Amino acid sequence: MAGCRSLTRPEERKLLPVVRSLSPRDRCLITTQWFTAFRISETASLTVGHVWRNGAVVDDIALAPRHLKGRRGRTRRVPVSPELRRALVHQLWWLRLKYSLRPDLPLFPSRQASPAGSVRPITRVQAYLIIKAAFAKAGIEDDGRLATHTLRKTVAKNSYARCKDTLIVRDLLGHADVGTTQLYLETSADAVRETLLGCDFTRRPRKNKPAFTIPSVPVGDNVLPFAQPATANNSAPAEVPASCAVY
Repeated sequence: MAGCRSLTRPEERKLLPVVRSLSPRDRCLITTQWFTAFRISETASLTVGHVWRNGAVVDDIALAPRHLKGRRGRTRRVPVSPELRRALVHQLWWLRLKYSLRPDLPLFPSRQASPAGSVRPITRVQAYLIIKAAFAKAGIEDDGRLATHTLRKTVAKNSYARCKDTLIVRDLLGHADVGTTQLYLETSADAVRETLLGCDFTRRPRKNKPAFTIPSVPVGDNVLPFAQPATANNSAPAEVPASCAVY
């Protein structure tokens, strides 16, 4: 996760049509990672039984502690969004063509069978290559900070922008410590800049502006923007030569 960045909203919009055009397995893999905030190991461990029950796609995906990082804690439940549901339907349809839909069948099977000939799930490296290829196809610039955790951090950023509650994001990501959650919540450079500039109170308009006007003295057809010195006997100001008038 260290050094990994989230996607911007324009980048997400560019990625969506690319993901929808992928094969059912790859589309469902990226969509699951994108709309559940699972870790890549948790996504790869999903089976048909996690998402298909009683002849329909489940409303919530429940991961037991044995599938979670550290293999401890409590069961984590994540709702199935409409976009994820569509991807799951396509993936289950594809699986029906090749396998018997058993609860223990990997949701994302590898194209390489195990030494015993059984179906095994894709590895983290395979998942990483699939996600990176989608980023490249969408034209998302790889600045060295795109990885499998990018989509998870994107969910964290979007969730916090919506709820402004770190505790909710902590539970959404399945963290035990809110301090870990805060590492996911990046601030944008524009927000930092606007905040710093907003601290300059010296440029703010004053409530009561002092009433101050510079007196002017008419001289012929011109107006001088300053008062002329009075004469010795306090009479009217001496007449200024026309050559000294301010135009």
